[in-house]
Amino acid sequence: MTTQISGPPVVRDERSAEFFDASAADRLLIRKCSDCGHPLGLESRTCACGSSNLEWHNASGSGELISWSVVHHPPHPAFADQVPFPVGLIELAEGPWLNARIVGIEPDRLHAGLSLTVAFVHPAEGDSYPVFAPASSSPKEA
Repeated sequence: MTTQISGPPVVRDERSAEFFDASAADRLLIRKCSDCGHPLGLESRTCACGSSNLEWHNASGSGELISWSVVHHPPHPAFADQVPFPVGLIELAEGPWLNARIVGIEPDRLHAGLSLTVAFVHPAEGDSYPVFAPASSSPKEA
């Protein structure tokens, strides 16, 4: 499945570089605590155990839709021809929650508990990034 998504380029920083490098290779990363092994969200800086020893680990890319919103007003002029589009909160199989765009399904067909799988957008400019689609679609790239 290929979905055309355009917009301003994603800009990495030192903390996100490894995540975006993995996205370019169609791999989804999450953070895990090196001390207790607890999986954490992408922006985590410390674990509930108090450790700041976090490492990136591959995630399965499977998840479940927790909540979503439909964007009707483009947040940037480059999105003007793409509205409405859904963005959702996905609980990954490993536990962390991730905010991402949802592709491959009409917004009125979304429901809590929907099984999703990761796909990746590889724009001509800027970094690649993950999106999610219904698991039954089994997309390779969005």
